[in-house]
Amino acid sequence: MRSVAVAALLSLLSLSGCVAVSAVSAIPGALLEVVANQFVGEEKSFPHSMRRSLAAIQQSLWELRLDIDVLEIQPDGGYGVGFGNERLDGEITLRKQTSQLTTVYVKVKSMTREESVEHAIIDMIGGKLKKLPDNARYNASKYSNLRLKPTTSSVRVGWFRPGANLEASKTQNKDWLRIKLPSGKNAYLKGTIINSNSQSKRKPILSQSE
Repeated sequence: MRSVAVAALLSLLSLSGCVAVSAVSAIPGALLEVVANQFVGEEKSFPHSMRRSLAAIQQSLWELRLDIDVLEIQPDGGYGVGFGNERLDGEITLRKQTSQLTTVYVKVKSMTREESVEHAIIDMIGGKLKKLPDNARYNASKYSNLRLKPTTSSVRVGWFRPGANLEASKTQNKDWLRIKLPSGKNAYLKGTIINSNSQSKRKPILSQSE
């Protein structure tokens, strides 16, 4: 869908004058939103390993009174990070360029894109990487598994932090919840929504033992 949207925009940009204006005005709002979302966020590459960069991200979020709520294992060997609070929704993508070069992409929004927050997080990560020991790594001790399907025999696709406020929905299996990963895919966790009456889209999650 996203690639189709980008292709549509590029074809429109090749038009000239009022023809292009008329064509753009005819694009549905949802399509324009998809296209616009391709070009938001802040990106920077760091001369450090994926493992060390992920540790720096976790410690940077801690210092900003945030935390990694969801960590997604991505097919290309990178990671997707989901975080947020009652007013911010954030995503961080890590891409491995070489064993000692990692690209970090940060996207934060509330009602609109929060560019200053993205910039602050990027700066914080860079500062942490200058100070962390070479063997620093992400602390996974308080995290539970995310599964591809609502069963413990399914493939693990990442981890979540019990107690985190997540955008979760119930499934037909009362022991499992469905959430959205940073990539937009679905994942499942064994747990319950602590306050199901909350009007907030983010709800605190209580994990169950697998």
